[in-house]
Amino acid sequence: MSWQEELSELDRTLAEGRISADDYRRRRDELLASASSGAATPGQQGQGPFAPPFRWEATPPQQQQAQPNPDATQVVGPGKPNPDATQVVSGGARPPADAERTQYVRPVTPTGPPHQQQQPPQNWPPQQQQQQPPQGGTPWGNGDSFSSFGDGSPSWIAQGPEVFEEDGGSGKGKIIGIVVAIVLLAGIAFGAYMIWGRGDSSATGGGDPSTSASGPTTTTTPAPPPDPMPIGKFSGKVTQNKSVTAFTAVPSLKYLLDNEAAAYTTAGASKAKLAQFTQDGNVSGVILIVESTDAKAAGAAALALHEIQLSNGMTVFKDAPTTVLAGQIDAANGQNARVRGHYASNNLIVRVDAAAPTLAAAQKGFTEVLEAQLKVLKADG
Repeated sequence: MSWQEELSELDRTLAEGRISADDYRRRRDELLASASSGAATPGQQGQGPFAPPFRWEATPPQQQQAQPNPDATQVVGPGKPNPDATQVVSGGARPPADAERTQYVRPVTPTGPPHQQQQPPQNWPPQQQQQQPPQGGTPWGNGDSFSSFGDGSPSWIAQGPEVFEEDGGSGKGKIIGIVVAIVLLAGIAFGAYMIWGRGDSSATGGGDPSTSASGPTTTTTPAPPPDPMPIGKFSGKVTQNKSVTAFTAVPSLKYLLDNEAAAYTTAGASKAKLAQFTQDGNVSGVILIVESTDAKAAGAAALALHEIQLSNGMTVFKDAPTTVLAGQIDAANGQNARVRGHYASNNLIVRVDAAAPTLAAAQKGFTEVLEAQLKVLKADG
């Protein structure tokens, strides 16, 4: 083990607290004295005839130009450093004689074969050695990157015993400075969190995120398609027969005469809707809507149904619109009076049938229901 490795191991031992500061100084001075005299340390006995990595050369002291800051970390140069400052000594300069200062010696990287070490010139005049620039530089300057944790003597453990001493005014100043720096960094971090960390996209950073949203998203249920066979709105109660969706279900209800059912079939009857209504407790009736092949077939079926009503004893109801073919019959033989009309609306055949104890009541109920139905299904002209 070279003296540089022993010095690094000694620094790690001190940093881990396994030796005292006095033992550290004593062992460090012994290693530095052995290195400066060119003698091999106990860890170098196995090197044989190879020369040590470098030798310490005497450097004549120079007059101190200015009093440096005692709390600053310095890189050893030509001038006399502050004895209380932590220093990094380049490979070509001799460490100061003051044993109380912590020194970090950067080893010279061998450039030759693996089993040879390059020894620097030993016959340089002292003046030339003073003018030679530092070889390694500090970890934070001269283009060097920060040392990794895998280095033999990383800079984060190159600290002397003075960092463990509690007495002295400069130590208190360092502690106060560290506390102030921590508080300042915490304030900056909190301010950054308030501005950017909360996800607020506004420039002020102080708004409530809930106010910047455009509001709750509402899902609109699509409106159902329009009913192709609508029932008009009028006074009274309307009940739709849900079992009737096609005309084939109507004849079994025994509501139509056979010749009436035949007229619907001739028109190509397919879909159908049947609803029953009541008004004022004494008027009742039926609304029947049947889909035919086309408008021409629907018109022909309406005319055929009207002629069937007239052939069965009804007379023309003259108060009905001209586009509606309607007939009426008065009450007789225990049968209610009745008013019934048919009209075509495009390809639909519409039938409105109203019955009441008197013909006047039947006419009134028929007229009201027919007007409501014409609003939703207009009669062809």
